[in-house]
Amino acid sequence: MNSRNEIADRVLVIAYGNPLRCDDGVAWQAAEEIRRKLATQIDVICVHQLAPELAEEISRAGTVIFLDATGDGDPGKVTCQIVHPDPIQARFSHHLAPAQVLTLCEQFYKVRPRGFLISISGHCFDHGERLTPSVTNALPQTVAAVSDLLQRLKISGDLCQSQSAIM
Repeated sequence: MNSRNEIADRVLVIAYGNPLRCDDGVAWQAAEEIRRKLATQIDVICVHQLAPELAEEISRAGTVIFLDATGDGDPGKVTCQIVHPDPIQARFSHHLAPAQVLTLCEQFYKVRPRGFLISISGHCFDHGERLTPSVTNALPQTVAAVSDLLQRLKISGDLCQSQSAIM
């Protein structure tokens, strides 16, 4: 079993989306790049959707960073926001939002890791494996956002007081 310090220091990245739906697969591609560049600092999981079973894995981390594509915003835009458990949204389902998974983690395992959502705005979500150019160009910025979060965690131990976007 992990010590409390090991858990507090562990950063888990969860990339979710469908890599067979063009830009919806950007999180998986970003995760592979993050794994290559930051493997000694983090653990990375790629899943098609957030499910209740992830609460157990999240309970063994001090910080969880969710990566996902979104249809909102200008294609290629990368945003980062803090995610808190949300008991109002904690309905049992096979497809959950990041706040819901954090709520399950808190309810079942009595831990509350810091949560962040990095979203990459996509353009095309049709069938296919190729990312659009604007989303491909956002991959380095996505990796930089994760790296920046890790750096801020090391420096301050707490990233920010605000619940608004931090990028």
